[in-house]
Amino acid sequence: AAAVFNGVWGGANLVPSHFSTIQGVHYLISFGIGALIANAIVLLLFFLYKASRSEDMPPCHARVMMLPGFFSGMLWSGGNFCSLYAVSTLGQGIGYSLVQASVIVSGLWGILYYREMVGQPILYWAVACAICGAGVVGLALEGVS
Repeated sequence: AAAVFNGVWGGANLVPSHFSTIQGVHYLISFGIGALIANAIVLLLFFLYKASRSEDMPPCHARVMMLPGFFSGMLWSGGNFCSLYAVSTLGQGIGYSLVQASVIVSGLWGILYYREMVGQPILYWAVACAICGAGVVGLALEGVS
């Protein structure tokens, strides 16, 4: 059930752009506003949950996390901007597939730099990457024919 939900949700997230005159990167303003509202609601719900159980909020550590949080957020925002630009330029079939293939780069960071996997799990990961790559190539060839 979770895989079906993920497939439908992930496959339908760019459908609104087909019904709007606003395309691609122009969605970033509304996305940012929506993310701000959603995060404020989640924080409020967390606060209410902690208050209902008479528990203290965890420490914020704003001074420690401000710089890493800022840079990671800017990096993610830049990637999001580039992904929207790629999808609007290359089309959803190729552009969105390449954006989703970024999990391969993340996996390589985890394996080569952070040493998160060793041995046989790397083989399973490589097979999953090959399937992902075949899907990207298949979608790219679909657009050509």
